[in-house]
Amino acid sequence: MPYISAVDRREQLINATIAVLQKSGLELVTTRSVAAEAKAPLASIHYTFGSLDDLVLAAFERLIDEVSFLVADGLDVNAGYGPCIIGIMKRVSDLLEDERYGVLLRDLNPTGDRRVEILEEKYYRLAQDLIDSIADAVGHEPAIPRPQLARMTMAAIDGVVLQFAASNDIETACSDLAQFGLVLADTSERRH
Repeated sequence: MPYISAVDRREQLINATIAVLQKSGLELVTTRSVAAEAKAPLASIHYTFGSLDDLVLAAFERLIDEVSFLVADGLDVNAGYGPCIIGIMKRVSDLLEDERYGVLLRDLNPTGDRRVEILEEKYYRLAQDLIDSIADAVGHEPAIPRPQLARMTMAAIDGVVLQFAASNDIETACSDLAQFGLVLADTSERRH
């Protein structure tokens, strides 16, 4: 078997885990299924990650990083809160149809595990960072406090995503995200 560096092995195992998650769901992710998908020795999982749980968390973290990039990349923060929030909701709608990220919708459930909490905090930080970028770009605050706007944005996304995970109704999910985007856009731009 040819030599594979630790960095390459790590990537190989993360990609294999994502593939197994996509095909089979979290319940069927085992050391054997991941090793088979990666065409890697079974022991490489424990050698590289310490445990299957750590590998699965690394795979979810990779997916969250990708989602963060896809949602934020190219967003015109100078356009203001309303257009940006609408844009965020549209981008999340597009991700609902991408099976690569479907595993986040189905399988990432907070369990009290601090490692999962860290991933969740990272996910929610995305909204706060985007709101902060918009504020810096437009030079004024939204009509409601930034942390509240970030939480409301993520709450809308979380609620629609949860409903989508249960119903698999993409049209309704995308429509709901668009409507939440309009409501949050209006709320963030309205001056009291």
